[in-house]
Amino acid sequence: MTAEIPLTTSAEPIQKAEYKKRTLSWAWYDWADHSYITTTASTFFPPYFIAIAAPAFLAAGAAISDPAAMALARDTASNIFAISVSVALFVAALLAPLLGALADITGRRKRLLIVSTIAASVFSSTMFILTTGMWQMGLVLYFFSQVTMNFCLGFSSSLLPHVARQDDMNRVSSLGYAMGYVGGGLLLALNTALYLFSDKIGIDSSLAVRIAFLSVGVWWIAFSLPIILNVPEPPSTPLAHGSRGNAVTDAFIRIGHTIRAARQYKELFKMLIAFWFYMEGIGAIILLATSFGAALGLNTSVLISTLLMTQFVAFPYALLYGRIPVESSHWRSAFTSMVVWSGITFPLMGVYANLYGPVSIPMAFVMIAVNQLLGLAFSFLIGRHWLAGFTRQLNTKRAVILGLVIYTVIPIWGFFLKSQAEFFLIGWMVGTVQGGTQALSRTIYASLTPRAKSGEFFGLYGLSEKFAGILGPLLYGLVGTVTHNPRDSILSIVVFFLVGIYMLWRVDDKKGAELASAEEAQIELVHAAD
Repeated sequence: MTAEIPLTTSAEPIQKAEYKKRTLSWAWYDWADHSYITTTASTFFPPYFIAIAAPAFLAAGAAISDPAAMALARDTASNIFAISVSVALFVAALLAPLLGALADITGRRKRLLIVSTIAASVFSSTMFILTTGMWQMGLVLYFFSQVTMNFCLGFSSSLLPHVARQDDMNRVSSLGYAMGYVGGGLLLALNTALYLFSDKIGIDSSLAVRIAFLSVGVWWIAFSLPIILNVPEPPSTPLAHGSRGNAVTDAFIRIGHTIRAARQYKELFKMLIAFWFYMEGIGAIILLATSFGAALGLNTSVLISTLLMTQFVAFPYALLYGRIPVESSHWRSAFTSMVVWSGITFPLMGVYANLYGPVSIPMAFVMIAVNQLLGLAFSFLIGRHWLAGFTRQLNTKRAVILGLVIYTVIPIWGFFLKSQAEFFLIGWMVGTVQGGTQALSRTIYASLTPRAKSGEFFGLYGLSEKFAGILGPLLYGLVGTVTHNPRDSILSIVVFFLVGIYMLWRVDDKKGAELASAEEAQIELVHAAD
């Protein structure tokens, strides 16, 4: 039995076992690179940076023992960190389309992924040297690790339409995100255990954090081997006409052609704009959650444990979310019911914890466990029938919109947050939609992209994604600088979700996919004629 998938040409058939190996090997890369996202970017680096930088921002004459002075210093360090994240992502955004077009023209998508992976891993592991007072070096290393990591995300995503069949991209993309959460979560669990029990084994907590930074680079390289060994390099797609004989020059020419032909790719560019807006909100929450919690004075162990929990929640929900738009899935309405149940009941539990607290962390976990068991029973016995009609309307685009509606509640809840238990509840709720919305967004975009230009177009996708990481943290930092209130900063993120939902609703994904298929066929005819 064979499955047809474009790897070197659009019609090359490969065996089913080989197809599974290649798609799984591609998904393993998400397992590898999420180590940086979870351990470094989302969990350990933001509060560690604030800890090593805050003493440098104390007001003249103020002492570290002065709570008010230290709170202001931590807030200043948090805002500087947020703005530096924006600068790093801005640089990555400018370079990503050029590198993507270069990868298409030269047929080096995978090779550039390998180079970017090695560089990002080295920068990540070098953070091991950071100690108190080295905040400038910390920003430099974080800057370059963020830039190269985002190159990696673009190159790996550009391989998706070459690895997965058109009708299988929802599953494969969701599998990648699900494996990313498990892999990133597993390394985060190991590093969290080292941090929490560091005193038991005779090391200080600072060294435990630095070891976590070191481990990221090693993990990243090791689990990149499947994609390196098992996924073939897609073919090059040089300029059919007008080549100058220089790959870099041709890359600029191709980008110019794409920009001038923007009207032809109208739905794709509408998707980019929508993605840009709602990823502003998602990116800000991912990158700044621990910084926000640290600015509120929440316990570092609570912040780390919450993000660790989120990774493992996101694993089953990402797989579940990937099945919601699949019409052949027998249980898709039950999966929809489970997502809706969590999106409604968790804010209600948060209201209870906020108004009638204090709720202890152990009690919060009991509430979550009972809630999810009741949700499963409701969804598979009742909810799947109640929401069957609604689910039939959920194509890939509408499933993403469902997740974004739930996401909109999160920064509003953050504004009113009072307790560590609520932070745990928010973390679980984030996990229910985080992987699914991003995985299905990647699928929508891949369906709108001609495979022959996947590097270039995913470079543009990366550009949109990187710019989406600029305005969210920048707005967070600017609002915080003006108000000195992190609650105002987190509330400001709502606007990105609202605009993103509106823009995504306007995307005609079916029409865009038809145009991409026609463009792919035309490119193949031109190269066949040559």
